Amino acid sequence: MARAMRVMRVILAAATAAVCLLLCWQAVDIYLTGNSPDNFSAPGVRINPVYTRELVGSRLAAIAPVLFAYLALVVAGLVLQAAAGEKPKLNAAVPAEDRLQTLYRRIAELPPEARAEQRRRRKVWLSAGAVILGCTVMGGTYLLNAGNFSSLDLEPVVGSMVKHVAPWVALGLAAAAAASVLSGQSARRELEILKSAPKKSPESAASTEKKGALPVLRIALYAAAFVLLALGVANGGLWDVLVKAVNICTECIGLG
Repeated sequence: MARAMRVMRVILAAATAAVCLLLCWQAVDIYLTGNSPDNFSAPGVRINPVYTRELVGSRLAAIAPVLFAYLALVVAGLVLQAAAGEKPKLNAAVPAEDRLQTLYRRIAELPPEARAEQRRRRKVWLSAGAVILGCTVMGGTYLLNAGNFSSLDLEPVVGSMVKHVAPWVALGLAAAAAASVLSGQSARRELEILKSAPKKSPESAASTEKKGALPVLRIALYAAAFVLLALGVANGGLWDVLVKAVNICTECIGLG
């Protein structure tokens, strides 16, 4: 049953992505059809509106079998989940990376396999960062070129911008998503490795956790906040805030 649930989750994820792409394509196709040269008269006036209730309804009717099949698949997934006795999880599980940070304080010495997983995660994120940086440069090159936005006709300008920038955005997001998945898999492997690693003594682990309970940075931020509050009260800022609050209540909201 567990294997069937995993397969069903994969199928539902793929079906959700396919339905989203299908709906997006219908919207884009309607837009392109409505702005095609055939839909403009000689003076440049549209013959038919781009979006109408009838047109959107006809497009949805054309893909209705796919939508109903998707809904049936969702219902089947819920039935299979109920048959397996699984309850929906409202709270997400703690990420493996966060559990690793807690576990590091209890480990006497990291095994070589764990260090290898850490190096693997660093390489994954460095590679993803390089891809994202390249996508940023390519997309930014187009966006920073003022010549691409000189026309007052916004539709061709926006269409060209989407054509040149959207692929780089999609590639950057894909690289970040892939890095997140690979990093999570590596973190889970490291968790399995650390389960058999030698632990610190309870006294040493307790002292380490106690030292890390209140970082120096947090103390510095609290101190800076109190200093800024005191300076604000000393230079009359408290009175200014009170006057503005009174004006908002009596003039804008109308409580007076």
